[in-house]
Amino acid sequence: MADYLASMGMVKPTYGQSVIDRENEYPTGICTEPNAVAIPHCERDGVLKTAILVGQPRKEGITFERIDADKEYINAKAIFMLAVDTDQGQLEVISKLMDVIQNEKVIQEIIDAKTCEDIKEIVTKAFENASTC
Repeated sequence: MADYLASMGMVKPTYGQSVIDRENEYPTGICTEPNAVAIPHCERDGVLKTAILVGQPRKEGITFERIDADKEYINAKAIFMLAVDTDQGQLEVISKLMDVIQNEKVIQEIIDAKTCEDIKEIVTKAFENASTC
């Protein structure tokens, strides 16, 4: 996912390793029911332009360590890779994203989506309807 963002000029080539390094220290797997999600990201110094890339892994998901339990893992069925170019922007995006990922219907729609355009439409609508703190 990071390589795709780099190819689009959204992040620096070092962004992917920065995300992995941060994930190893501060895991982002979230045990939402019935489908777990993950929100990998890193500090803004690797970001050139704000973007959210939504990944739809295969049926079994991708293993992430849980954010709330040391050495416990989930299989994320939806992945929201964040690349946000300001600290304030990152807080705002994460706040809205937490509202979005708690909506079981939205996560299931992402998992079931057939095209990238469908995912973009689902996520855009969900963010528009998400509350801000």
